[in-house]
Amino acid sequence: MKLVGLGYNLILNVSSNATVGDIKMEVERLTSLPVQYQRLLARGKKLDDDAANLDGAGIQDRTRLMLLHNEAYSKDREGVTALTALVNEIVELERKASEATMDRKAVHEHVTRICCKIDGVDTHGSDSLRAIRKSAIARVEAIEKQAEHQA
Repeated sequence: MKLVGLGYNLILNVSSNATVGDIKMEVERLTSLPVQYQRLLARGKKLDDDAANLDGAGIQDRTRLMLLHNEAYSKDREGVTALTALVNEIVELERKASEATMDRKAVHEHVTRICCKIDGVDTHGSDSLRAIRKSAIARVEAIEKQAEHQA
């Protein structure tokens, strides 16, 4: 199935028994756009029920899906943008740390810097942004733990 919108043009390979929620998780994996900020459309209809089976929703193998931001995104846009940039920094740090091009002290310095930046992202009371921050902190701290085990 093909997914377009928000500057993306992706081909998704999913099983026929996948759900709308499964599609959203795959979109998050490929685009870093969190599930809670996604709106999917197929044939002009909103796909709001994450538990709905794709076959049951009338979505077939060659169906084209449209990816849009939902209402929550407009409220949290600033935080989502900042956290997405930080997640990209985390991905780059994961790559460098896994290639062993950084010593343990350098990894610690980068982890500390990224954690401080994450802490500086204002959630404005958004539970979704808090969850994304928590996930990002856990991910970056895991890099440091991995570096300690390799030393």
